[in-house]
Amino acid sequence: EDLDCSHPEVVNKYQQAGAVANEAIKAVIAACVEGKSIAEVCELGDAKINELLSKVYKGKKMEKGIAFPTCASVNNCCGHFSPLKEDSSALKKGDLVKIDLGAHVDGYTALVAGSVVVGESEITGRKADVLQAARVASDVIIRTLQPGKKNSDITPLVERAVEAFGCKSVDGVVSHQIKRFSTDGTKVILNKRLPGQQVEECTFDQHEAYAVDVVVSTGEGKARELETKCTVFKRAPDNKYNLKMKSAREALFKIEKSHPKMPFSLREIDDPRVRLGITECVRHELLQPHPVLYERDGEFVAQIKFCVLLMPSGPIKITGWEGPEGVKSDKTVEDEEIVALLKQPIKPKKKKAAAADAAKA
Repeated sequence: EDLDCSHPEVVNKYQQAGAVANEAIKAVIAACVEGKSIAEVCELGDAKINELLSKVYKGKKMEKGIAFPTCASVNNCCGHFSPLKEDSSALKKGDLVKIDLGAHVDGYTALVAGSVVVGESEITGRKADVLQAARVASDVIIRTLQPGKKNSDITPLVERAVEAFGCKSVDGVVSHQIKRFSTDGTKVILNKRLPGQQVEECTFDQHEAYAVDVVVSTGEGKARELETKCTVFKRAPDNKYNLKMKSAREALFKIEKSHPKMPFSLREIDDPRVRLGITECVRHELLQPHPVLYERDGEFVAQIKFCVLLMPSGPIKITGWEGPEGVKSDKTVEDEEIVALLKQPIKPKKKKAAAADAAKA
């Protein structure tokens, strides 16, 4: 049964998953130091999620686990980089790293992503611009993602916020409504309008949950696949095919047992024969790949992702990482509508407090 956030137990499960995801991203970001292997950083994130989840709803029969495997995408890599040990490289001073991960409790998902610069306490230049653009765009979204508002109200504001820093949102990245065991619900918010990319206009309602995803680039925002091996996949639940290869059948059997509904990383499959069968499963569209995407060389990409529940008292942000500190962009937002919006509180003031403020004025 698909319950919404009007049920306290649903809100509690989202918040428990959110606490796990927030704790995990803090641990991963702290591990992003010069010389550290990216594969180790991702392994640490996944291990942390599993360790924290083992303490949640103890003794109750309930599905819980990784909702999105830890990815650490560096500089011009836009996302989904979660390498195997043999394909990994080490972090370097000055690398702009995007950490992306997720946890779920009983199918109620909490996703989070944040960006950090390795070994730099003061961040300037284009790295600062792109980090600040992502921060301001996400601040705009949380203030406009309210019951009664439309998705078409948000997109132009996000475009203008990002452009103020000489940056562009990455094509194809959208924010989704989330439901139990689903992170790509029907209600969608575009970060930028593209010719030929239409989404249905929708109105946000109370008791809905959203995963807000902002990915911003110093370049054109055109992401493409290069040679990097894809390691993150998700079972395409509606697709069926009678696989011929034994290794492919074994792979599918294992995945349906351990990850029937959520994305997973090849890191979790240590049997080389099973890994071999994955290709066959992808070819017959039984698995959806999450390919590693890149902006042009020399550009920087930043990401902020958080989840929010639309409650009667105002939005409840269940995930989010507020860093990094020391970002000093020489650009600011001058658009009057956005400046006014950013001054507004995220949660509406209670009526009594608002009346007292009005009386003072």
